[in-house]
Amino acid sequence: MSDALDELVDVPPEEFVAARTQLAARLKSEGKDGEAAEVKKLRKPSVRQWVVDQVRRHHAAEVDALRVASSDVAQAQEDAITGGDRDALRDATAKRRDAVEAVEQAVDEILTRYGRPASYRDVVLAAIESAVTEEVASGTFGVRDDLQLPERPKQEPRRDRTAERRAALAQAAVEAAESRVRRARDELDKAEAELEAIKARYRTNV
Repeated sequence: MSDALDELVDVPPEEFVAARTQLAARLKSEGKDGEAAEVKKLRKPSVRQWVVDQVRRHHAAEVDALRVASSDVAQAQEDAITGGDRDALRDATAKRRDAVEAVEQAVDEILTRYGRPASYRDVVLAAIESAVTEEVASGTFGVRDDLQLPERPKQEPRRDRTAERRAALAQAAVEAAESRVRRARDELDKAEAELEAIKARYRTNV
């Protein structure tokens, strides 16, 4: 079945239904009724998911590097929590940042190669980052839920104003990123609507 799926993975969403029908018919003519039935069940991918698949397929090395870097950050984060070693976490975070930039370039290459709008960039990158993080770092914020934390002596709570400022900056960064994603989705919806309008106008003129 994997060979049959390979024939569809690079097919653009606009051509997917026709390609799926043709492949199912061919499999059935070859006596592979079971495979043909499975192919018929395949859903047409969204443009976003299709671009994600193209990046993961044609830029597997960059995605693998992000996976390794994310795993290293998760481990360094645990080490920092349990042992206080923050230098390793800083280095791992810097390497992951480089890996993210490489994936960003891969996304741009795929969008350019297939003539897709740049408005897909942020949502595709976010989808890849999210999937990779789930693969390598389960739990909350990449920290394992069963992580054993070292016991600390009890002391009177004291406000850490530096930590509070950092938390505020981190929250602002998250909100800014969410805003960019929302704008990207709005641009994507607008681009798709314009595309459908153009297609409809073309069909009417023909």
